[in-house]
Amino acid sequence: MPTISNIFHPTDLSAASDIAFVHALRLALAAKGGFTVMHVAGKQHVHREDLPSVRGILGQWGCIPPDSGQDAIRDLGLSVRKVISHRSSPVQACQDYLEEYAANLVVLAVHRHSAGIEWLRHSVGDLIVRNSGEQALLIPEGTEGFVNRADGSLSLGNILVPVANQPRPQAAIGAVQALSELLELPTGRVTLLYIGDEGNAPSVRLPADSQLSWEWVYGKGDVVGGILQTAQSTHSDLVVMVTEGRNGFFDALRGSTSEQVLRKIHCPLLNVPA
Repeated sequence: MPTISNIFHPTDLSAASDIAFVHALRLALAAKGGFTVMHVAGKQHVHREDLPSVRGILGQWGCIPPDSGQDAIRDLGLSVRKVISHRSSPVQACQDYLEEYAANLVVLAVHRHSAGIEWLRHSVGDLIVRNSGEQALLIPEGTEGFVNRADGSLSLGNILVPVANQPRPQAAIGAVQALSELLELPTGRVTLLYIGDEGNAPSVRLPADSQLSWEWVYGKGDVVGGILQTAQSTHSDLVVMVTEGRNGFFDALRGSTSEQVLRKIHCPLLNVPA
């Protein structure tokens, strides 16, 4: 997992995006890096004050005193940028921004009705710079995720990593370990799920000094159904999957196992490029 130094959060100002916002902010706070919040308003009149309040949430979490100025945010190591675009195409606006200002991680909400999945297919994949290594943390609408909005505390004790022989799963292993170190998780359980015969499971290198416990689970039958069932039975707080495609994230996600899982999963999904 590349070092997270810049997080990009596109928001549509919905309740679902508010949940994604606190996840993005919590990760940016841990990373002590850049944090960009972007809203594509089109012809609507939207002001910076209408975007989610970084100072308000940080004050609520006790990270800065109430009514603090921008200096207090900078003292935390955060560099915050709020962007309002009046472009007609959210896709193109986000793409253009990311081509000029690279991000390591994109965090956004996913609306799971059909139009929402279409928005995901035709924007998220394109707004991630192709083949340049960005990850995407997707927060499905209707889930609270693993960051407590009230105080910023974490509920990330159970992580599910579905593995396959293609794409190779090692990047997901590295991403989980790096995430646990970034967030300073004291402990946790990682379930490695392989759907198929145990003897055909891919070999992976597990961190030797990890504070996490790693265990294998095997299943048979439908891959997507197996992932969803295991996520439920292990009370997963996060699912981490590797994506692979000729044209980056867009090609990888469209019609993929990740997209099918995203339609029904009840926790955030972290997509990691192979």
